[in-house]
Amino acid sequence: MNKVSIKSEITKHFSKSMNSEKPRLDSWYVGITNDTKRRKGEHRVNVLGLKYWKTFDAETMENANEIESYFSKKGTINLPSKNGANSFSKYVYVFRKPSSKPTGLNGAFTFENIIDKLFE
Repeated sequence: MNKVSIKSEITKHFSKSMNSEKPRLDSWYVGITNDTKRRKGEHRVNVLGLKYWKTFDAETMENANEIESYFSKKGTINLPSKNGANSFSKYVYVFRKPSSKPTGLNGAFTFENIIDKLFE
């Protein structure tokens, strides 16, 4: 899959997951890795309840870096840097972090909180 297609698919993933044509990106993370299973474990997806995990094969680290940087500039919470990436880091992964605000009796009700609780 080429860079343009991956960017398009990630954008569709954001929109579909948030049921919005213009989703807010400040709760999304876009990163790159050479090992998606390891990286998913490092982000503690199952423990923290991170949602909407999806991966894409960008074929090269350069492509993966460009995609990561593109979304960082659009407002995702990751940094647009290579950090620990190596030449085999050709996979782009995305997920949505849960709201850190208390819900229910511990905090304000929001439409998103109610939907999340109903469909957990």
